[in-house]
Amino acid sequence: MPVIELLTTHADAPWLPWAVQYFFLIGLAATAALLLPFALRNGSALAPWRWRLAFIMGISAVTGPVALLADLHQPLRFWHFYTQLTPSSWMWIGALILPVFVTLSLVVSCSLLVSLLKPKHPLLKWWCELAIWPKDNVLQLLAWLTALSAMGILLYTGMEVMVVRSRALWDTYWLPVNFLLTALLALFGLLLLLDILFPRSSHQVQPLRFGMQLTLGALSGAMVLWALSGIILGSPSWLEAYRIFSQFTFWRDLLLVSLAGGVLLWVLCIARRKRPRSQFDFIPALLALLCSWGFRWVVLMNVQTVPKYGAGMYHLSPDLVGSAGIIVAGTIGLWLAMAAAVWALLDNMGVRHG
Repeated sequence: MPVIELLTTHADAPWLPWAVQYFFLIGLAATAALLLPFALRNGSALAPWRWRLAFIMGISAVTGPVALLADLHQPLRFWHFYTQLTPSSWMWIGALILPVFVTLSLVVSCSLLVSLLKPKHPLLKWWCELAIWPKDNVLQLLAWLTALSAMGILLYTGMEVMVVRSRALWDTYWLPVNFLLTALLALFGLLLLLDILFPRSSHQVQPLRFGMQLTLGALSGAMVLWALSGIILGSPSWLEAYRIFSQFTFWRDLLLVSLAGGVLLWVLCIARRKRPRSQFDFIPALLALLCSWGFRWVVLMNVQTVPKYGAGMYHLSPDLVGSAGIIVAGTIGLWLAMAAAVWALLDNMGVRHG
């Protein structure tokens, strides 16, 4: 005989793995947009990666919203955001910011990548020289506007999760901060991975390693401050975390795995901080990406297994877990397909490992 919970019934997870992919990809795009204005300055430590930042920003800004539309269950529902004014909703605010960010990202990234092309065909040459591609000061201004809209993206994606008071684990202002820092960690990991797969003439990757270490330090500090503020102020997020960590083995194991991953990434970054680029950098690069994605999976999916009322712990349905692999593979496949197309275009026109 099935056991029926009297206080509340088990509802299906409202946020599906599509949301994990959206938060991960839009985080990559937004953090790339934040760094790009600094990379456009001559002499900047990030200047050698300006083209790859534009590359990541443009592709991620397209593939991320595709995952978001899929998570809406009925993709045409996005129209409701523009026909029903709801200023008190962070999702509604995000619906206004997202098209602006995507448009600016595509304009800036395409303008930068087009500037690399030196086509010989008259039609392509005419297309690349069109006035629609901003340059110099105009491009710098648009890059800063893109960074400003990226700040809006990072704010709304963090706040739309944090404001769900019925989920105590989300009820902390440190959540948007951790979304930002883990996205930045993934960005440095992806840049390092591209440097290994497609080496440039320069073998210097120290700025990427320094950025990764700085981000790891900020993440570690944020976690410590979250714990201290929770202990001192008794925040709902900390109290709920303490309860489930003390009562459920799964969450204790999850905490230990997370700490082990963070410590391992710290050790690898410190051990390789002054060494030349090599295949061993695959490990910290992939681990940074995995830690960032895993954080979003835990926050958006595993937290939904904690019932709002009553005792016990729900489990994600086997069908949902099974479909997660298809969703992740599909979105990553879309990202790689677009990246391969752009990379092939640049490569065929003589742009080598930009």
